[in-house]
Amino acid sequence: MKRAFLILAGVLICSVLIWAVAVGTQAIFSASTAKSASDLTLIRDVAIDPGTASNETTAIEPENPLEGTSWRLVHFQSMDDAIGTMRPQNPSLYTMRLNRDGSVTMRLNCNRARGDWSAQPGNNAANGRFEFGPLATTRALCPPPSMDEQIAAQARFIRSYLLKNDRLYLSLMADGGIYAWERDTGEPAASDVPAAPNDGGPRNWEVTGVSTRLNLRQQPSTAARIVTDYAPGTILDNLGCQRASERVWCDVQQLGGGPRGFVAAEFLKPAISPDGSAVIGPDDSALRAGQGKFDATGQIPCAQYASQPMTRCEFSVARAGGGYATLVISKPDGGTRAIFFQLGRPIGADTNEADGYPEIRATRESDLNMIHIGSERYEIPDAVVLGG
Repeated sequence: MKRAFLILAGVLICSVLIWAVAVGTQAIFSASTAKSASDLTLIRDVAIDPGTASNETTAIEPENPLEGTSWRLVHFQSMDDAIGTMRPQNPSLYTMRLNRDGSVTMRLNCNRARGDWSAQPGNNAANGRFEFGPLATTRALCPPPSMDEQIAAQARFIRSYLLKNDRLYLSLMADGGIYAWERDTGEPAASDVPAAPNDGGPRNWEVTGVSTRLNLRQQPSTAARIVTDYAPGTILDNLGCQRASERVWCDVQQLGGGPRGFVAAEFLKPAISPDGSAVIGPDDSALRAGQGKFDATGQIPCAQYASQPMTRCEFSVARAGGGYATLVISKPDGGTRAIFFQLGRPIGADTNEADGYPEIRATRESDLNMIHIGSERYEIPDAVVLGG
């Protein structure tokens, strides 16, 4: 009996010990789990709260790719088919500098402009909003054709920009048109070389932008021999231009004759004719006169000999615009005399060895060209040459 009691007591003690171990293990596991959950909560809070994060992130504004850039006008593309694409005759005369301080400086042909600009790039900085502030411009009258007034007037309506293939496109509001600009690296572009008259360039140049005189050189180089020099305002024939020695040079001859050579193109501008236009393209008046294709006929005062009183001579004239014309006069003795005009000025006649190459002299009285070819005399009104 006593032995049975001892066995039962041992069993009870073992059961109590097993229960105690189980309860202790559960308590330890619960505490560990609670601690892990607390640690996870802390990690979550740190990740969410930027104030406690060790690697705080901030929004980065896209850089403005236009700051400190220089541009040269390529063309203006109008949305109006009647206008189409307009290209500057000399792109180097239309430049724009977008300064980092928000100011803009422009060269617009013979004028200058200054004002403010601002841009707000989009997500990729290649496009965004763009605006000019009011531009202060000079008011010189540039020789036509010129885009200076158009650009100055439309600049305030530009609303956006696009950078593509190293060109800057500035768009007017309401699909008014787009100005395309290329980067101005300071090197002359191919389009900077003015065309010859046969390729659609101006027939004549006027010397401009020199404080003293412009040198005419034997070759297109500053190292070449100086042949002569020209005062500002001198009119020259355009015989073609080329790039040489890192500069653009034009082959020229003074209107009416003289030595031929090269001058730097930056000191030339298209000459303005008496009708107010800058005449471009070839002069075909002599060709048309030779073919008998005349624009007008009539009579002018004339005399064939020094002591002869003035009489009337029949004439026919072929005009090529801008004061370019070939006038063919029927002389009293039955012969003919051709007189050639450029920019409204008599510059030569069809003299030959048979008549002894007589001297040609011309003066003006009001709107009359008083021309003497040896003993021959002619009074030619401007209207005969210019038309109208």
